Amino acid sequence: MIGYLSGRVLDVSENRLLLGIGGESGVVGYSVGVPGQVQYSEILKGQKLELFIYTHVREDVLDLYGFLTSVEKDLFLTLLTVSGIGPKGAMGVLSSAPPEQIVQAVMDKDKDALIAMPGIGKKTAERIVVELADSLHKKSGIAGTWVLQLMKSQRSATAGSEGRTIRDAREALVGLGYPDQRVGQVLKQLQGAGPVAESVEVLIRSALKELRGLG
Repeated sequence: MIGYLSGRVLDVSENRLLLGIGGESGVVGYSVGVPGQVQYSEILKGQKLELFIYTHVREDVLDLYGFLTSVEKDLFLTLLTVSGIGPKGAMGVLSSAPPEQIVQAVMDKDKDALIAMPGIGKKTAERIVVELADSLHKKSGIAGTWVLQLMKSQRSATAGSEGRTIRDAREALVGLGYPDQRVGQVLKQLQGAGPVAESVEVLIRSALKELRGLG
């Protein structure tokens, strides 16, 4: 079973990535389903990435589902224990709202909060609450850790967004074939010219103009 992958993004489509694993001798591309959350929509082609993987195997199917954190994967696996919810359904739940909101709603037995999340119907919300609320309270340490870790990761992402934007832009540009030293010089130049763009895509476009201008 595949439980973890680290490589470079070869292609990006809606809720799915093609992750290239390998080196000079050859690359294998793994198609991985991901949640429809903002942090996943910001992943760019050429970016270096690591994912925690769940492998779903049936007689005629082998699907990979990937997550940026092990906490998200744990929540995904917990949702799979709910009757009637398979991998696609669990991924749909994770795509409906930030994970910490989902965990908190379940612990509070707040069916209305779950129903208000896109893609979660009344029956699904009822099953999730009935089958998970009590068990999460009994494992309150685990559930609490999920909420705290997820909120902490969001705060860290916000606090370090500028550094992450530069790092991700650099990795993507190097992945496109530009020398790392030149990419570093251009990004440093853009930093000195003013505030770093909030969007990785905007920063990459600005850097590409400079790189192409350098010839």
